[in-house]
Amino acid sequence: MKKNIIVVLILMLLLTGCGNNESEKKFVLNDGVNVIEKKLSNMEELQDTTLTDAYNMDLDLFEEHVFKQNSDGDFYAIIKPVDKGKVKSNMGEFFERVREFNSSYSPERLQLLENRVEKELDGYLIYIIANDSDSIYDSILDSLN
Repeated sequence: MKKNIIVVLILMLLLTGCGNNESEKKFVLNDGVNVIEKKLSNMEELQDTTLTDAYNMDLDLFEEHVFKQNSDGDFYAIIKPVDKGKVKSNMGEFFERVREFNSSYSPERLQLLENRVEKELDGYLIYIIANDSDSIYDSILDSLN
């Protein structure tokens, strides 16, 4: 009888595992927005009509998205893509248009644009242009722990 109980206990431990039971929090768009908004001030959302008309963005490629910028030139986009490859290509074209604009009007922003954060996290594409873009992205990662 004792042998059977010990065998059952061992099987239970093997099946359930004895590691850390904490589940990692999954990234969601609103959580990312909240973290970034704590770091960057006066962010205003780019309207869909601006994205399509001025930047030739194909919004059908996005399951969900947010694009925000401020008057200091800070920018971020969080996108859950329908087709990741097409969205990355579309974003490359977007940043090329931004680069062309900045080369004429804000050449000091070109370095930040070139050093932007482009990351993938839990099915989302995250783009950040700011003086401290790396630390902003690190804050997003920290918020998941």
